[in-house]
Amino acid sequence: MRRLDLPQIGTREAFRLCISSQIEESIKTLLESYEQKIVEAADAYERACRGLTLHQLDPADFSPNPPEEDHRNALIAMYGQRMQKGRPGRPVYEEARNRKGKCPICLVGRVRQVDHHLPKSIYPYLAAVPINLLPICGDCNKEKLDKAPKSYAEQALHPYFDDIDDARWLRARLLTLNGDGQPYEAKPAEVPEDWRIEFYVDPPSSWDEQKAERVKYHFSETYKLGDIYVDQASDDIPGLELAFEEVFSEGGASDVRTYLEGLARTRAHPHKNSWMVALYEALADNVWFCSGGFRQVAAG
Repeated sequence: MRRLDLPQIGTREAFRLCISSQIEESIKTLLESYEQKIVEAADAYERACRGLTLHQLDPADFSPNPPEEDHRNALIAMYGQRMQKGRPGRPVYEEARNRKGKCPICLVGRVRQVDHHLPKSIYPYLAAVPINLLPICGDCNKEKLDKAPKSYAEQALHPYFDDIDDARWLRARLLTLNGDGQPYEAKPAEVPEDWRIEFYVDPPSSWDEQKAERVKYHFSETYKLGDIYVDQASDDIPGLELAFEEVFSEGGASDVRTYLEGLARTRAHPHKNSWMVALYEALADNVWFCSGGFRQVAAG
């Protein structure tokens, strides 16, 4: 995950932009009555993000009373309608979506959408709060469920408040499989029945158990990043086969290993936990792959 700077537009400014024009007077009056509640809700949300207590927030504190369904719908519409193209709240949406670089969640897809870190359907007061609006790619947005975190581990990592790139935690492995589909260590020149690549979270010793479980849940359950990275690896390796062949013909398995280690070091410069770093390190550590197994992997 990539850390992002906080939005420049604050909660009160975003709220007032959304209702500044092109709005029925009755709806404007209704929404104005919620301004202070939204500001206070945004403050409580930020404290919970920083204190890692989002799972302790009561959704009832972030929504009008249940009988006031029209109020709830009007609050949610501040995002769905007031931030549409040509509407006064659009700058809030554009600030979130127009972040440079790839998706901060997966570092693979292009940012094309905006996601609510806490869903607007459950937390209507946060529907138009800038620090709850995240730039995201289509794949990550589709995977994330529209539900509230119920435990510490279920708190998805937040690009505005979390930074986990201070240590290596993303790893990969190449498994060779026998006829029964069981992993085993294939020998050089052997042709295993099949193979697969896996990406996984390997928590550093500096992390406590809670942090480790949270990152694992974010990786495997909330966004299913391992599946995204396997797809990327499947596309990447065939394009490197010619380079592997040339290096192998010059110096054999040891040179292929050195070549892969060099690729990993290069990719680690901008993001040490990118899928490419994990992949190339895993391939370099696999004797079968470096000894010619790359041909079978590249063939798919």
